[in-house]
Amino acid sequence: MPKYSPIIIFYIILQLISLLLLTILIFLLFKSKSHFAKWTLFQLFISAFGNGFSALPPIIMYGNELVDRAFDSPLCIISNKISNNTIYPLELFSLVITFYLWHVLVTHRLDIEKKCFWYVSGAIWLYTIIFNIIEISRSSKQKNWGVKVSPLNCKATDWSINLVSFYAYVIPTSMITFIVAIMTCHSSVILYRRWKNFNNNMNRTTAIRLGHAVRLQICCVTITAMFSLNLIPRIVFFNKNVDSPIITFGSFTIASAGIILFLIFGTNTRAAIFLPFCYYVPPDKQRIQEEPICIL
Repeated sequence: MPKYSPIIIFYIILQLISLLLLTILIFLLFKSKSHFAKWTLFQLFISAFGNGFSALPPIIMYGNELVDRAFDSPLCIISNKISNNTIYPLELFSLVITFYLWHVLVTHRLDIEKKCFWYVSGAIWLYTIIFNIIEISRSSKQKNWGVKVSPLNCKATDWSINLVSFYAYVIPTSMITFIVAIMTCHSSVILYRRWKNFNNNMNRTTAIRLGHAVRLQICCVTITAMFSLNLIPRIVFFNKNVDSPIITFGSFTIASAGIILFLIFGTNTRAAIFLPFCYYVPPDKQRIQEEPICIL
């Protein structure tokens, strides 16, 4: 019978709550009417769910003995490969949402997702598949398939022997984080100006549109912070021990993704849980055509 330290128990509970809330969020989003960025958000939530779910089986099975017994079975290796298949969609769909929001705020055109959806989604999933085929092919020649276990999960690749995986993650993620940060800052300036205008022209339609935009903006800001917290330890502790408290903190940050996303998007007809002015009722097409002023 495995034993669990308080930190591990807290991590497992956090992941379970996060996965439960992501499940509810996916169900609510799937049932909702079509609206801006719906299906991109849907793929983002699916990626977050897959990434969180992949971390649970090894830590539940081995508990405190994860580091010592991780390779008694192929479970840890499988967990790592599933994680690799979800981390890039999680990052790239975040970038796509940031770009969509920025584009709509600048151009006032809401059809960007409709025009680009299949091209963008297809490119992201195709890139993920190709990358993982190459990664699996290279890691299959290494000890334990290039996986080095941390106290909480099996996501930490053995960077000292797998430089391709290290640079294939750090460089693209750094670029994504930088681009997202720039567009998020610009979008924040635009939304702030729109919010000042809203104070002078308050009505429910305006609140709905502005609220949806602000929710997406908060999501972009949060994800940028999460990427940074997860990226910095990988750079600082490259080719060093993965037991660092900073890396452990990064694991908890990623584990809380579902909770954070639910706090932002977990309601439909009511205001967001911690954004009381942000309603999430998508404006229908007819209303958009009838009213020339577009908050997005």
